[in-house]
Amino acid sequence: MEPSRWERAKYGAAMGGAVGLCIGLVFGGLSAMRNGPGRNGYVNNLAQTMMSSTAMFAFFMAIGSVIRTEEALAIDYAELDQNKGRKNIWGGAMRFKTPPVVILQQQQQQQQQQRQEN
Repeated sequence: MEPSRWERAKYGAAMGGAVGLCIGLVFGGLSAMRNGPGRNGYVNNLAQTMMSSTAMFAFFMAIGSVIRTEEALAIDYAELDQNKGRKNIWGGAMRFKTPPVVILQQQQQQQQQQRQEN
């Protein structure tokens, strides 16, 4: 069973948080070594850099994970291929005669017509 969008967002946020934490540690440490502690001291400056990068990476990775969900568009391309088993002149498998998006639109129109008839 595929994870839901909410679960994918949580996984993306966790991965982004881990990456952001590491990047915040590296860049915050480099910044503290180059520029000094500033007003807040080394630890507070480093913590602020780590938390801001963690929040940013987690947010964007969560959004990216949700965008990439393909559960609504699970397509069996082998079923849609109209040129099964045929080869092109270079010996490779032939591509679609009709793009898959057009085929899906045609299938959706047929389903709508069947619903209207019933």
